[in-house]
Amino acid sequence: MNSRVAAAVLVLFTLAAGPASAQTSLGGQRVGTSSGTFLKIVPDARGAALGDASIAVIEGAAAVFRNPAALAAIGGNQVLLSHVEWPADVDYNTVAYARAMPSLDVIWGLQFGLLNTTMDETSEARPQGTGRQFSFSDMVAGLSAARRFTDKLWIGVTAKFVREEMGTEVGGPVAQNFLFDAGTVYHFGWQNARMAVALLNFGPELTPSGQYESHAPGKGLTDYQSASPPTMYRLGLKLEPWRRDNAVLITSVEMSHLADNAETARAGGELQLYDRLALRAGYDFNADAMGFSAGIGVNAPLLGSFGTADYAYTDGGWLGSVHRLSLGVEF
Repeated sequence: MNSRVAAAVLVLFTLAAGPASAQTSLGGQRVGTSSGTFLKIVPDARGAALGDASIAVIEGAAAVFRNPAALAAIGGNQVLLSHVEWPADVDYNTVAYARAMPSLDVIWGLQFGLLNTTMDETSEARPQGTGRQFSFSDMVAGLSAARRFTDKLWIGVTAKFVREEMGTEVGGPVAQNFLFDAGTVYHFGWQNARMAVALLNFGPELTPSGQYESHAPGKGLTDYQSASPPTMYRLGLKLEPWRRDNAVLITSVEMSHLADNAETARAGGELQLYDRLALRAGYDFNADAMGFSAGIGVNAPLLGSFGTADYAYTDGGWLGSVHRLSLGVEF
């Protein structure tokens, strides 16, 4: 009976996700038409090193950003701090916290992320700069909940508040709204295989506040046009095809449908040695840039708890390299 319920949930989730994605972007594949696109950036180094083929692999606190159902993997508390050095001197810093509550049979998760950069102010009279600087920043804060419905099926949801400040220091607008994530993880019971499905960044459009002066005839002050959030529907598979006493190979593949771009295919692999060291690599087959990623992870006891340190490198081509660092502790 449990297996039938699990299969039914997965089928319904898959069928529902298609219309939900279409709701935010009729026609799909409209490159560069979404708002809040910083939500596409992979915050955690492990997921990034796998080429972001991670929704079926990721576990614990990092799951709040990619698949809330995977929160169900933890049995205690976890904290994860991540730093991303994005091109054009953009920094993205995140913190995630997960806590298991056996009395309620629920695992809770919190997330907070801040993306920011500074720019030189220019004007028509002073195109080389006025000597002033202003900042751009994006923020996300959310609450997640996950539960093991059966020994094979995990389900999780997230509600998050997203805010974009587009040069407010020099009179720019602000766009903000609530978005939602939902995900599942299903264990096949063979070779530690899993299938994961996630619908991310689903919700109403983001509309910048205020008005701008239009130079079109008869326009004058004009409202800003709203834009869809970067909704993604993702399907991933994880498998452990090779295992020895002190080593295990984890592989993953993933397909994604984006509301503002074409479908993508990704693959990643992780070699774990002695439960202490992990070597990772991944590739996004549809990326014009940032296709190849690689990284390393170290796990070790830490003051009576368990600590993790992960690093990821992404080859950004003409955009430049992207570096990520994540530090976590489980207690």
